[in-house]
Amino acid sequence: MQWQAAFPTRIYLTGFMGCGKSTIGPLLARRLGYTFLDLDALIERQAGRSIPEIFAEGGEAAFRALEREALRRTVALDACVIATGGGALVSDDNLAWALRNGRVVYLQVSADELARRLAPEATHRPLLQDRHRRPLQGAALRRRIAAMLARREPWYRRAHHIVATDGLSIAETVEAVLHALRTYRESRNERR
Repeated sequence: MQWQAAFPTRIYLTGFMGCGKSTIGPLLARRLGYTFLDLDALIERQAGRSIPEIFAEGGEAAFRALEREALRRTVALDACVIATGGGALVSDDNLAWALRNGRVVYLQVSADELARRLAPEATHRPLLQDRHRRPLQGAALRRRIAAMLARREPWYRRAHHIVATDGLSIAETVEAVLHALRTYRESRNERR
């Protein structure tokens, strides 16, 4: 299916790490005939370092500054699905910018499901490590995810579309996002 309307030009996928943005994004882009961009991959290319290295050398503040800059550069893109990092739109400034410059879709996943998905990846996720850079496991990982999710949820919930994905397959999640975008497009056409 090719996207028939010029709107939305940019679709920003947001949600907690592990919610599926980098998995759903390319599939959604393919269905729409759009290109796909992973904001974290763009940051790594531009910085010449991995995200864990950026965190280790400059801390979270240095990473967030690079992330903000990369996000702003996406305004030059057309017909693009952009997977943002889990914290990219967790600031009033970045979220307001994304809401003005595209459609924001929140891929909502429960803390229990996120803990299950992220357990094998905690070694590569600086925010899921203890102060000694050891990956959190079990109940400690679940508590960290639940606490972070509770802090971030107020921003995530301001997205144009919220797609609850617990229990959905990858294909079903893509369809749910497409349905939300189609519904919005149809409501815009009816108002014209």
